[in-house]
Formats: sequence, C-alpha cells, structure tokens
Amino acid sequence: MYTKHSSNLRTHPIILLVGIGLLLMYTLAGGRAHAGSQPEIEAAEALGLYGLIDVWVRAWDLPAAESPQALGEPLCAAVVTLRLDGRVFGRGSAASPDPDPMLLWEATSEAINSANSKLTNERDAMWEAFIRELTQRITITVELGDALVPISPSELSLPGFGYSPGSMGFAARLGEECDTIGSEAQLTNRADPARTAGALALTLSNDSGLVMQPPETLSEQGFVFYRWLPTTLTQPAPGLGAVFADRGGRIIESSEISVRSIGVFADQLAMHMRARLWEGVEDYGFVGTLDPITGKAESAFAGPFEQALGAYALLRYGRNGADSSQREAVVAGRDVLRDLGRVEQRETEPWTDPLGACMSLIALSELPLEMVLGDKDLGVLRTRSLETLDGLYSEKDGFDSSLPVFSHGLIAHALSVSAKLDPRDRTGLAASAIGRVFLETEPTQLVGQMPFLAWAQLEHTGDSGEIPTRSVLRQMRELVWDHQLRRADLDWVDRDLAGGIVFTSAKAPLPSWSGLRPLAAIATMLGDERLTPGSAIEGEVPIQIGRLVESVRFVRQLAAEGEIMHMYGEAQAARYGVRMALWDQRMPIESSAMALLMLSETRASFDALRAR
Repeated sequence: MYTKHSSNLRTHPIILLVGIGLLLMYTLAGGRAHAGSQPEIEAAEALGLYGLIDVWVRAWDLPAAESPQALGEPLCAAVVTLRLDGRVFGRGSAASPDPDPMLLWEATSEAINSANSKLTNERDAMWEAFIRELTQRITITVELGDALVPISPSELSLPGFGYSPGSMGFAARLGEECDTIGSEAQLTNRADPARTAGALALTLSNDSGLVMQPPETLSEQGFVFYRWLPTTLTQPAPGLGAVFADRGGRIIESSEISVRSIGVFADQLAMHMRARLWEGVEDYGFVGTLDPITGKAESAFAGPFEQALGAYALLRYGRNGADSSQREAVVAGRDVLRDLGRVEQRETEPWTDPLGACMSLIALSELPLEMVLGDKDLGVLRTRSLETLDGLYSEKDGFDSSLPVFSHGLIAHALSVSAKLDPRDRTGLAASAIGRVFLETEPTQLVGQMPFLAWAQLEHTGDSGEIPTRSVLRQMRELVWDHQLRRADLDWVDRDLAGGIVFTSAKAPLPSWSGLRPLAAIATMLGDERLTPGSAIEGEVPIQIGRLVESVRFVRQLAAEGEIMHMYGEAQAARYGVRMALWDQRMPIESSAMALLMLSETRASFDALRAR
C-alpha cells in the first residue's frame, strides 16, 4: 500500500441554415463520436463521495482515521480544494498505485489542516461560531482518479507528456511514497507537466535540486510518473450543489450555437470590455491583461494597439446603434480613442508605435469625420497617426524594413481607410500595399496577415467591384478549415477543443485565442456573395456556416462563464472575457476584442444572407 508523502430563439431561415450546416459538418466527419479514454467512476458514485466530503467540511471535522466512517470508495487519486470567496483556502491530495479507500479522507484532512493553518489557534465559543459561518462560505472542488497509468519513457519527452494541459492529473512515486497534482491546480498555475514532475519530485525528496531537472532524468533517478483521468465535481458558488466539470468548466455543445445565442454572446462580450475600462481619474482607457485567478490586471493600462483594437471592436459592434448596449459601446469606443489622444505619464504616445497608429486610424474611421475633427483629442490622434502612417510604406521601397512582417496587412488596412479621415488620396498606395502583401506572402503564411489584409482588400474594392484576390482569399479560408479541429478526430478529454484552429506541426498542436484572427476575416467573407456564392439552401453557404459555427462554439468555450468561474478570485471582472487558452486563464483585451469582431462580422453576414 502506498501512502501520500507530506504535502502541501422565432424560427428564421438563418437559424435553419445553422442547423443544416452543423448536420453537414457531422455527416462529412463520418457521423461518429470518438470516445477515447473516459473515467470509469460512475456519476452516482462520484456524487456520493462528494457528499461525504461536504459533510466533513461543513462540520469542519473528520472521523477518526481508523473508523469505518473514514472509508470511501477505493481510489488511486484524490484532490480536495477548498475556496473561500473564490480563492484557494486549503488543498489536499493523496495517491496510490493500488486502490485505497482512505485516500479521500487523507486528501480532505490535508485540505482542512492547510486551511486551519491560516486561522487563529484559539478554540473558544466565538471561534466555533466563526467556523460555522466560515464553512458556509467555502466552496469545494473534488478531483477523483480511479487508476494511475504509468507514463512510458517515450511519453516523458513529449510536450505535456502527449496530453493537452489541464486534461490529466499527474502523480509521482519514489519508493513507497506517492504524491499527486490534479488538473485544476495546473489550470490555475499555468503549469506544464514537466514543471509538475519537478514539483512532485521535490515534495517526495525534499531535494530542491530536482525541480529543474527534466522528467527523463528524474525517471533515471528512481522516480516513477503516472497520469490519471480526473472526474471533477465542483461547487460553482456557496450554497449550490456540485456539478461535473471538464478542464475546470462545462463543455459547450454545438447545438447551443444559434443566431440568437451569437447575438447574446456579442452583447456579453461588449459588456465585459466596457467593464475593463480604467476607473481612476487618469485617462488610461482599457486596463492591461487580467489574471482572473488573482483578480488583478498586469498593468493599469493596455498598450496603444490593444487600446485601439478594443475601441474598434466596440465601434464595429455598435455601428447600427439598435439598442442601448450598442449605443453604450459606441460611447465607450469613442472615449477610449479620446484617452489615446490624451497621453498620460508612463503611457506611450500611440503615434510613436506604428501598430498603435495604424490601429487608431482604423478605429477612428468608424466615427463620423465631423466628430473627429470637432474633438481636440480625437483630432490630435488622427493628425499624428496619419503622419506616422505616411512613413510606413512607399510604392518604391515597400514597407519600412524595421516593421514586423505580420504588420503589413494592418498597414494596408490603415491606408485603405485613410480616405475617410484625410483629403489626401492614398488610393494608389493602398492598392500597392495590398498587392505587395499578397505577392510577397506565401499562401500558407497568409493567415498571419488576417483579418486586416482581407478587410483592406474589401475596403479598397468596395461593395460591387471585382475582388482581384478572390481566389487567394478563398484558398486561405480552406487552409483554415483544414486546420480546424473536428470533434470526431479528438479524444474524449479534448472534446472541448473542437472548432479551434491550429497552425503548427508540433506533436501536440493546441488551439488558442490567436485562431480568432483569420476567423474574423472568414466571418466577413461569409456575407460577401463574391467570396461565398449561393443562397440559404444551396451553394457554399450551408457548409461555410457549419464550419464557422463550430469555431464560434470554441470561442464560447474560451469565454469565462458558468462553472469555470469557481476558480476565479474576482469572478465579476472576468465574466464573459475570452481567455488566452482553455488552460491559460489570462484575459488580454486583444482576445476579447478579436472575438467581438468575429461575432459582429458573423451577425452582419447573417443579415446579408437574409437579403439573398
């Protein structure tokens, strides 16, 4: 027997179209569900074990270790996490290669002891009343593993041991002692399995020199590493019952994506972005990247490009002004641009940043010119950014050599919208820049210029002209779909990745928010009959809708809502924000802004499809 070592919607044709698209996607994928590895712990059994822990925690007392009341179902891994007001208050874990009915008790005992260490040692009547009140505020997360599977030497050298982050728990054994870490701790700490292996080795040996050693080396020194598939139950909020969670949250199903739900999601995203504005007296605009685990932003303000991109997303979302949410978004977007024109101490002048200047011009082009010219701060931002733009591209020399290649599409877009802001004719420059990017970019690398290059081309061409790069843009779209993860091709534990886009030849490719960039362009292309011919019931439209909806599903999965909120120390600020990845909880303004642009373009394309 191994023991744990000391630790630590009305029906509408477009809605029907979405359904047809999804049905076609399912049919093309073979209509099968890839099972993969699934936990063998029955739901009723897991709920029973959770109930046992709940009794112990609310009583803040455990039965004696040797008593029958201490026994649970035989397990090979158990992790119990106690949170107080959204923050980890105590955590305990226990593991054994052989099923052990005492693991649940051991993990709970450690979690309570860990929490007790943060409390006063006085045990009087007031303390008892305090504990009773405290335990009602605590939320519980339980991770259960029915088997420890040894990780082979060949797997130890793979990224993530060959598994996506946050999908597996890991354990290590040295001699007769065993320790483990659940998937949730990896999610909240952005821990990769190699680092996890080092941390487990340190716990088992107390040798700090082992922390930085690779798992292969640790294996040679006698450490045996295991993986286990967690069955996770979590309490979303105090007073609520337990729910099952996958990678910390709930799996969003494709059937949940409809015209109405896309609109609601866009509204929620816009609300999140408005809530991310700096509340102090300084004119900072958006705050920096939010870490919802701690509830803190990395900086008081985001960079110029992110600020302007966020403003652009709000202005595009609210351009029709159909309701109060859209009108409020327009006001917020305008105010962010004003804040960019008023440079505070420690801030970078946006016109000194080429990407910030170009993005500022693109965002300003969404406002009436008379508003821009009649506002001091908007006027300064316009004038200085135009001055910067004029030095970034020439027909003779091309793009400034100091600029990163990925910025060329952005510059071309800024040139294409500059006519809305300045009487100077840059039409020729815009055409030259757009053509040069298409000419000099390998087809397989074109996604790196999205969405701005596609938007630049459509802005320059207008609504009725022939698109000279039509075939190239369509090829780009097909390339993206070739790299879209399909549910049928994913293991059971990775079904939440379906719809994500990956552009990598790595052994374990993983999707993140960065796939939203080409998807925003593809969302625009859907509504343009020159790029997506057909009608609501024939041609390419149904297939394209099906693929796009699958990616919208993935974006929903990235958004912070529902069960995932239990991990956050500041849930209100994080609500509906788009995470960098399913295993990276950080929320830059850029990820939410690009998601809002994708959703806004999707809604606009659906409107265009209705008119066909």
